[in-house]
This record gives sequence, C-alpha cells and structure tokens, in this order.
Amino acid sequence: MITIYTVTYNEELLIQFMIDHYRTRFPGCRIVVNDNMSTDNTAEIALFNGCEVTQFDSNNQFEDRYNMDFKNNCWKDAKTDWVLMCDLDELADINEEQLKTEEDSGTSMVKFEVYDMINMKDNLNFSAMKYGVKSPADSKYFLFNKKFIREINYSPGAHACNPAGKVVYSQNIYKVYHYASINTDLTIEKFKIRQKRLCPENIKMGWGVQVFMTPEEIRKEYAEERSKAIKVR
Repeated sequence: MITIYTVTYNEELLIQFMIDHYRTRFPGCRIVVNDNMSTDNTAEIALFNGCEVTQFDSNNQFEDRYNMDFKNNCWKDAKTDWVLMCDLDELADINEEQLKTEEDSGTSMVKFEVYDMINMKDNLNFSAMKYGVKSPADSKYFLFNKKFIREINYSPGAHACNPAGKVVYSQNIYKVYHYASINTDLTIEKFKIRQKRLCPENIKMGWGVQVFMTPEEIRKEYAEERSKAIKVR
C-alpha cells in the first residue's frame, strides 16, 4: 500500500528501530534507503531487512540541495499510490488501516504534527523514549497519494512544500516522533561530524547550521527540553 523513502549516512544505531516501526504499521511496505556512502553498517542492516538500497557519493559533504531534489523526484517511480518521504529519524504514527480510511475519504495529503523526542536519560534505549516537545513547525507533509499529487515541491530541509495536483488534506492530524535528540554525548559527536560535512551552500544559506552549536549550548538545550517535555507515546 505504501513506499517509504529515506536518505541515510551512518545511521546504524537507529535504522533497525525505524524499519521495525514502519514494518509493524505497514507489513508489506517497500522501504527504499538512499545511502550517502555510509562507513558503518547502515546499508548492510537495511539489506538484511529486505530494504532496497541505492547509494550516492557527495564527496563526504552534506547538501540540502541534493536532499531536496531527491525528495522531490524519487517517489515518481513508486508502484504504490501512497508514498512517504521521511528522514530516518522521523517515525510517522499512522498504520495501514488508518491510511485506508484516509484514502476512502478522499485524502491526498496527510497532516502530521511533529514531536521532538527527548531522551530523559543518556542511554540508547529508543523504545523507552516516551517524552517529547511539540515542534514549532505547524505541520509536516511527507505522506501523500501520487495518484493525485503531481509535484510535491519541497523547499530545502523539506519542512515546507507546495504540492501541485488534487490536494485534499486529511481532517485528522497524526503524530510524527522525531528521534534527533538520542542522548547528549551522541548529539555532540554527531554535530562535530556534520560541521565538517556541511557543504558551502548550506553554510552560505544558513541551512542546517544548528550543527555549529557548542557542547555547552547542546547540554543547555537538552536540559531545557527535558524540563518541558510531556509524555507523547
């Protein structure tokens, strides 16, 4: 019923959690992993779980322009009507039965509200992460029916889009669990790596420059987010 697309780079810690999440909700789903030459076991884990893996070489740079172009076009070859375009750390809380209900009601774009999940302890127990903070973004549109949507027209970062076609938004708003804040030390290390990989255009345009936060700023933000987190799962 659905094809799921994602882009990865060194996500061996989280990819099994992501695959299990979607395979539980959509047992027959096709998952396509577009891997940016990971140096860990990301691609191997994806293949072991029956995902399709394609690879691209960005010369060890992170480019929002490439990600935007990929998300705007990769889904056009899907054999399913429904496609979901997610980052690997974005877990949409919707299942096959709910999506069929949306389809029957004429929905072509499903609405989501995003919750930034907060690890209340500095561990790697993703399934125990039940608390989060609602993202200031109004919604995220990454699940749509390609039978009615001709173009999605994401902007850089894919937080906003301008879909073309027969656009009918869902009346229901579903949750997305965003697992970016896994733990403090891991975030600090990830940001150090991403600083080195961020391409010149991203820096010039201010895309993804939050990775230049200092370790002190990251720790402070974790403390603030934990203080206002609510149980969302």
